[in-house]
Amino acid sequence: MSRIRKRHNRKTGRLRTKRLRRFRLAGSVRGRRTARRRAASFKPVPRSPANAGMAQRAFEAGREAALHPGDGGNAGPLKRMNRCWNEWGAANNASGLSWSAYHEIAGKFADGFQHESGVRLNNPVLVQTGKTIGAVITAMNEEKAIPGVLEQLGRLPLDETVVVVNGSADHTFWSARNLSGGIVVHYMRPLGHDVGRAIGAKLIRSDIVLFLDGDFPIFAEHLVPYIHAVERGADVVLNDITPYIDVFAGRDPVTIVKEMLNRSLGREDLRANSLTAVPHALSRKAIDTIGCASLMVPPKAQALAVRGGLRVETAMSVDVISKNRVRDKNSGRDNPVSHLIIGDHLEALELLMRTDGARLASADHIRNRNVLGRATS
Repeated sequence: MSRIRKRHNRKTGRLRTKRLRRFRLAGSVRGRRTARRRAASFKPVPRSPANAGMAQRAFEAGREAALHPGDGGNAGPLKRMNRCWNEWGAANNASGLSWSAYHEIAGKFADGFQHESGVRLNNPVLVQTGKTIGAVITAMNEEKAIPGVLEQLGRLPLDETVVVVNGSADHTFWSARNLSGGIVVHYMRPLGHDVGRAIGAKLIRSDIVLFLDGDFPIFAEHLVPYIHAVERGADVVLNDITPYIDVFAGRDPVTIVKEMLNRSLGREDLRANSLTAVPHALSRKAIDTIGCASLMVPPKAQALAVRGGLRVETAMSVDVISKNRVRDKNSGRDNPVSHLIIGDHLEALELLMRTDGARLASADHIRNRNVLGRATS
């Protein structure tokens, strides 16, 4: 026996049809596909002599760095470790490694540093950047989920964290306050994710800013590509949800309008990827150029970023579709979340039409409009 339930993903705007069964068979086709997709994110690195040699050198370099950490000021052990990793990684071309190899080598460096210093951290994840890094998290009634979100962020060498708690009737505020170690903003009324992110962007001062939701954790390793993309010069880094969306014939109106906006911007390469989906990252330049207020309408902010000459690209693919919680407002094809997302994209398209004309960037090649003029003359 089974029944069909349709819901809208409030992060990606994609309509999902989910078949709910009274029992779940272990090793089902869908389960095997999900397992393969997640396992493909970071495949084990073959233990080649080169990898093994570099891993050993990284471990020894971590030990040496712990003995001579240099001037770290008042920075904590994770920040000092990451600064030392940056110096060694830059000298040994760590940024040119595959992600699997990168995390293995960086992990060995962290092991060596901890072994020699006697400091024990929670499985730290190192990043190849000297810029300051911050994170903005929006949360509403997520007291059970937000500890996991903050735990993963705590594995990264972040400089600041802003949690925007809004409209919560549970203990989300206290969970965030006790665990985040950063700024916690509390609003009694629900603001929505987009307004919450705009408020967080207004408060944060970091060079690289990650944006996440508080309803489920994302592995720290999966956030590193977003940080590295900004380090390499990107201004807006989107979650590449392409592997998780259906062919065009099976797409819902929200996914279609998202791809239409990107095509209207001349960015067909972005497909249906959008600032409406988390995680994403912004550079300080992007926040200052777009303006914090524009982030309240993510598609409009994306249009302003492209039109403003900012570098917009995708990073890693993080599955935020299957993890999305079912809520009254995002269930069914005709629901408030889909109306909001479509309306936001229409506002972005209206902005483009004011500058590019009614046809946007599309030329009219199939109509001979001079024929009508000759017939009436």
